[in-house]
Amino acid sequence: MSDFVMNSIARVVPNVVGSFHHRFGGTPAHRGIKPRGNSQPLHLLYTFDTRDPLVPVRVRGARYLPLYYCFSYNAGAVGYRVVSDEEITILYMETKHVEPDFPYENYPNEFPKTPVSLTPISYDEHKTLVYYLTCEDYNLHKYFSKEDRAFLKQTGYPFTQLGGIQRMWQDTPEAPCPNKQCEYHKHNCFMQVFAVVWNQPVPKVYLWDDDPKSRWEIQTIFQICPLCNSIYACNRCT
Repeated sequence: MSDFVMNSIARVVPNVVGSFHHRFGGTPAHRGIKPRGNSQPLHLLYTFDTRDPLVPVRVRGARYLPLYYCFSYNAGAVGYRVVSDEEITILYMETKHVEPDFPYENYPNEFPKTPVSLTPISYDEHKTLVYYLTCEDYNLHKYFSKEDRAFLKQTGYPFTQLGGIQRMWQDTPEAPCPNKQCEYHKHNCFMQVFAVVWNQPVPKVYLWDDDPKSRWEIQTIFQICPLCNSIYACNRCT
C-alpha cells in the first residue's frame, strides 16, 4: 500500500523569510500549466527550494519543487512531472471540465505571493502528531500532556507538513504513478505522500471554503513516485 516519505519532517511557517527561497502562491514560473485544449491554468500552491535539507523529496533536473493543483477543474486529481525550473508536463487530469466560481465565488486566478520557511518537526513532536491522528478530539485533555497541547496550539495545527506520517481523511490515496511510461503506472501501491495542505495554508487565504472558521474539512494531498519523481495530487474531505 502507499506510504509516507520519511526522509525529513518539517512544517511550513508562513510570513517568515528564511535562508532558502520558499514561497506560497505567486505567479507560476512554468510552461505547461494549462491542460491541452484548455485556457485555465493550474493553481500554484507552493514553490520549495530543494537545496533546503528539510525538503524531503528532490526532482531530477530542477532546483525548485512546485506544488500545483487543479482547483478550477471541479477539484479533480492531477498528475504532472517537473521537467525543469521553467516547465512542467501534465500527465493526468481526472476531469477537464472547468467549474465556474469553484470552489467558491470569485475564486482567485492565483494566490498572493507569501514567503514561507520550513521548521523541523522533532521526534517527540512527530509522536504527538501521529497520536493525534487516531485520537478523538474529546480525548485531547484526557490523554495529552500540557506540552503536547501547547505544541498543537502554538503551531496552529493543522499546518502544511512535509514528510512524515500525516492525518488522512478517507485513508491514504491509492493511485498509480500518473506517468504512463513508468513501471509503477501499472500499480497503485507505490506512490508516497510527501505533503498535505489544509484549507488555510497562510492567513486570510482559503483554498476550499472561504469561511474563516473552516480549517479541517478538506485537505490537498501530494504524492510522488519514487521511481520517476512524477507527482499526483488529489483532495480528501471529512
